Amino acid sequence: MELASLILLGQRIGVGATLLWVLGTGLLGLVLIQRQGWSMLQQLQIRMAENRSPFAVLKTGMWWLLAGVLLMIPGLITDTLAVACLVMALVSRGKPAPGEPGGPTVWRRGNTTIIEGEWQPDDPSQVRPDRRVERD
Repeated sequence: MELASLILLGQRIGVGATLLWVLGTGLLGLVLIQRQGWSMLQQLQIRMAENRSPFAVLKTGMWWLLAGVLLMIPGLITDTLAVACLVMALVSRGKPAPGEPGGPTVWRRGNTTIIEGEWQPDDPSQVRPDRRVERD
């Protein structure tokens, strides 16, 4: 399907423009991988040195890296998927991870880790007392 889409694009805009498209997206993918990869590693080192959660950095960084890999593969379908990954990277950028200031609260009860959510039962009286979680 990738090859067929490139052939159709070549018929539409010409072979030279199609080759430029393939080379341009490949170089853009390479630049994304290089820049975001090093940036992600530096941010991970900073977070680990500060004893903070690395999950937000990993989530955003992986979307950037996946977009870069998809851009390096020649074809229009992978380029479209790469755009979706770039959107996901931009959406997840800056969102705090659980346990970080501004993010969901995390606490422990016994061996269970609880991450604060927004769910509430329709009738709180129907929740069994042994299933309730009370903050200490």
